[in-house]
Amino acid sequence: MLAECEEHGYYRGESCPVCNRKGKFLMSDKELDSLGRIMAGTLRHFPEKLGLMMDGRGWVDISSFVKAIGISRSGFHWLRTKHIEAIVLTDPRGRYQIDGGMIRATYGHTIDVNLDDLPLAEINEFYYPVTEEEVDIILEGGLHPTDRRKVHLSGSIEKAIEAGKTRTEKPIILRIDGKAAKKDNIKIYHAGKDVYITDGIDPKYISRVDESKINESEEKNK
Repeated sequence: MLAECEEHGYYRGESCPVCNRKGKFLMSDKELDSLGRIMAGTLRHFPEKLGLMMDGRGWVDISSFVKAIGISRSGFHWLRTKHIEAIVLTDPRGRYQIDGGMIRATYGHTIDVNLDDLPLAEINEFYYPVTEEEVDIILEGGLHPTDRRKVHLSGSIEKAIEAGKTRTEKPIILRIDGKAAKKDNIKIYHAGKDVYITDGIDPKYISRVDESKINESEEKNK
């Protein structure tokens, strides 16, 4: 459930995580899931399906976005800008930005957008999950975009394992030496709460994480 606490703002769940009181209902989990899918699809892949204009940095007018959803998707005639703002502000992955009446996705694009106005990454180690079949290819040839316009990195082994398990039961984790890469002027941007994006990573910055460290990280998350 998505709701609004009068004192502490928007939250997801049955009650405000700060004061534990029930706030004003905004939308159900089902509606939240449905809107989340519409947002991801529109802002990352096909804005034209809702008749929206997107600028070169991925920004879309939020009022037009809200209106387009209300018209084109049944059951969302009640949608207002505040509902989209609430989704963005409570998104656990930090996938979106709102600024000056505009909204955009910060990563995951299949359309060509320029995201070099995102903040540069402050950390110096990044991680990337691969399968057994991919590991040697990447260690030899580096990381390059595949189904997305950017390479997406994780800021911790734990998050890389989590991302990798959507593709394979036991992902192999690669470490990216961000300090050396950034020293060589490779730009790595902070795009989500634990997501970092870049155009590509040369193999000289990539190494395999020892399996004992992966097992240790998995044990911590149990």
